[in-house]
Amino acid sequence: MSEIDLAIIEILKKDARTSFREIARKLRVSTDTISNRYRNLRRNGVIQGSTVVINPQKIGYNNIIALMIDAEPEYSSKILNQLIQMVDIILATKTIGEWDLMAICVVRDYQHIFDLTLKVAVIPHVKDVQVSSCLGDIRIRPEYFII
Repeated sequence: MSEIDLAIIEILKKDARTSFREIARKLRVSTDTISNRYRNLRRNGVIQGSTVVINPQKIGYNNIIALMIDAEPEYSSKILNQLIQMVDIILATKTIGEWDLMAICVVRDYQHIFDLTLKVAVIPHVKDVQVSSCLGDIRIRPEYFII
């Protein structure tokens, strides 16, 4: 990727609504250059979309938890596919170490934690689920991703 491509990404990470005209002005290139490079970044899968960043607490989610999941290894991909379909799970991944999978979830209250943990625990081939709660200021923002 070129320096211009990286600069486009950095600007869009801060505000995905930034116009091509504004990006071009900041980078001192033409709007067509930005448009073409953006289109190539999308085509190559570097930029996969844009989104609105929501403060979970403002919409009733008062905490973020991590579910650490022990699973039968040969079924971890199947379980992962089920996890990413669950509404309150915002990130799910395979892990290396003590646990096979991890799911980051937004929850409203203790009952929601209990219900979500149980929903994951009863997935076939899940052996154990442990819950860790995040403390303090929770930030999920694209500009924190490092390139």
